[in-house]
Amino acid sequence: MKSVKRAVRGYVLLEALVALLIFSLGLLGMIGFQAASTRIVTDTRFRTEAAILVDELISKMSVDQRVNLASRYVYDSSTGVKGAATDAWFTDRVVGASKLPNAGAKVEVVNGEALDTMAVTVTLTWVMPGAIKASSTAKEKEQAEGKYVTSTLLY
Repeated sequence: MKSVKRAVRGYVLLEALVALLIFSLGLLGMIGFQAASTRIVTDTRFRTEAAILVDELISKMSVDQRVNLASRYVYDSSTGVKGAATDAWFTDRVVGASKLPNAGAKVEVVNGEALDTMAVTVTLTWVMPGAIKASSTAKEKEQAEGKYVTSTLLY
């Protein structure tokens, strides 16, 4: 009779350990889902902010005189080409007021085929915070960089 009670006690302890293991795995899965959803929400917030900023710049360009577009708006933050109007927008709005981390911008203005039209391409880039480490591969760096591109025709 005593040996049967000992076997039952060990079985209950084993059941408790298995239940704890299953609970722990479920909890780790939930933490993984939370981390993924946080990353997606952050990326979405940055893309929305980039869309608003680019739309703001294109609106300014659409009301400016076409002869001024190439000289005032051509911009590339990586090479140092800076049109005055775009530089003011980038400094005040993108760097100063937005939450885009390590932002960069490129604005291309090309004469359109029709008279008094301009083809404009605006590219806004950023780097996700804490995403790039010194040992990152090229694929990891590409995934850590955000990019928003808009092309339009001003007439």
